[in-house]
Amino acid sequence: MRIFSTLLVLVCSLSMAVATVDAREWSSPDGQFKIDADVIAFNESTVVLKRKSGKLVAVELAELSQQDRDYVASKETRDAFRKSADQMQTWTSVDGMMIRGRVLAYGKKDLVVQRKKGNVLINGQPFARIDPLHQKLVLKIISHLEGELIQEESQLTAWAKKTLAAEPKAYPLEGVLMQLESGDEISVPFFLFAKTDLAVLQPGWEHWRSQIEDEAARERESLMVQTSAMQYQREKQQNYQIERMKLDMLAAATGLTSIWEVMLEPRQGVYGRRTSVIVTARNSDIATHMVTARYPGYAVIGVRRANR
Repeated sequence: MRIFSTLLVLVCSLSMAVATVDAREWSSPDGQFKIDADVIAFNESTVVLKRKSGKLVAVELAELSQQDRDYVASKETRDAFRKSADQMQTWTSVDGMMIRGRVLAYGKKDLVVQRKKGNVLINGQPFARIDPLHQKLVLKIISHLEGELIQEESQLTAWAKKTLAAEPKAYPLEGVLMQLESGDEISVPFFLFAKTDLAVLQPGWEHWRSQIEDEAARERESLMVQTSAMQYQREKQQNYQIERMKLDMLAAATGLTSIWEVMLEPRQGVYGRRTSVIVTARNSDIATHMVTARYPGYAVIGVRRANR
């Protein structure tokens, strides 16, 4: 019973950790509209709020009170969002390949392929010089659109030699703009994603595409897909951590390891709050080392055994 109660504490702590900013009450300038929600994302004109039900709501900043607008403009709020938005995400292609990158926005962009002096250029860059993951995505996109399996550079070169004329060939792509770990930005078409990921990324696409002349509406939809992507990735990570915790708890139950709670506080100059982290380790020294390695901006103020 002790094991399960400790697991419940772990899950609650984890759920609190994934929230970007604390929940608060938001209201319209006249006070008629009120909502309790977390701020998940924002840009210069819109804020995305997450209600207790988990539903995401996009609200124009102009429709919020001055106090709410000041809150969004504060350094603490912007730093919290920037940290969350900068985290890399893991997506899955329809054939199971893992794609590491951050979803930035919806987009329509041409993939331009040409052959010049024996080299294949992708959007003006030699294929051999672009990031390896970028290369794999390009090969998958061309293979899909050409109906021909192209898996490596030599096959791409041979295909280009027999297929491309003197003029470049452009492939219009519709999907999400993604920044890879290398810093490369690439338009990843919807047809490349697995169904589970597509269900997160595609819902607002038709509305984005229809708002040709309304740039604000497009920005709002792009912010929503960026936010949905962030939330989806947080939930996946949370579920993974919970399952990992369950395994760790079983190891602790057998006596091979113990469960430790390490209390932390932010070092001077680091924005944050006192918190605690649960880890499994053979002794307190190992537990402390594990936590300090993961939280370099924090100092350990206490350690205790969480299971008895």
